[in-house]
Amino acid sequence: MDVHAIHQGFLKGFRARGGKLRTGLRVDGIEPRWRVRAGGENFAAPVLINAAGAWADEVAALAGVPAIGLIAKRRTVILFDPPANAPVAEWPFAIDIDETCYVKPDAGRLLASPADETPLPPGDAQPEDYDVALTIDRLERFTTLRVNRVTHKWAGLRTFAADKTLVAGEAPGAAGFFWLAGQGGYGIQTSPATGRIIASLVADRGIPTDIADQGVSAGALDPARFKAAGYDTALQPNRP
Repeated sequence: MDVHAIHQGFLKGFRARGGKLRTGLRVDGIEPRWRVRAGGENFAAPVLINAAGAWADEVAALAGVPAIGLIAKRRTVILFDPPANAPVAEWPFAIDIDETCYVKPDAGRLLASPADETPLPPGDAQPEDYDVALTIDRLERFTTLRVNRVTHKWAGLRTFAADKTLVAGEAPGAAGFFWLAGQGGYGIQTSPATGRIIASLVADRGIPTDIADQGVSAGALDPARFKAAGYDTALQPNRP
């Protein structure tokens, strides 16, 4: 999958339909029906979709909507040069049997990770030297590859609900406030389907038929499922 191309494709379609993307604005407050103060500006709409990733519980709190106990987990990645003249573009994604290390081709180099899942509060996640070293150690023990030089290293936050299932739907008691969170490590892969799901739910049309035919139900994604199961939605957000 070409993540950059997919992302840019969505943005192109969004702008072609009159959408305007605003970034770098800190949300200072949210009031019902739905008025948002951000970066000294005011925005208003009848529907607010909370797709804030690791910050989704914090956004809900600003709106007076109970948190659902999302947990953000750090994932570390390194990029390194492949063996000389190796046709890495044709190599498959590979992971060890216990899922503690994986490697795959990426833009002419190889990308590897120790498959770490370290719970963290929302923030600018940075790679830890230990996790980078762990990646190299596991990769060199599990394969014949050698990491002579790490060209890039980074970390990101993958966000999970308690049951590790996507949360998509209207918040109980908060008409027009919709959750779209908890994609874990599958956000890009599921983005075409999740985008269609949330658009259809907002329009009160339920799950699109072709997606429902695959066994996906609105009830399985509904944020109300946590309260129905006795989950404490008053938990402090992003606490493991």
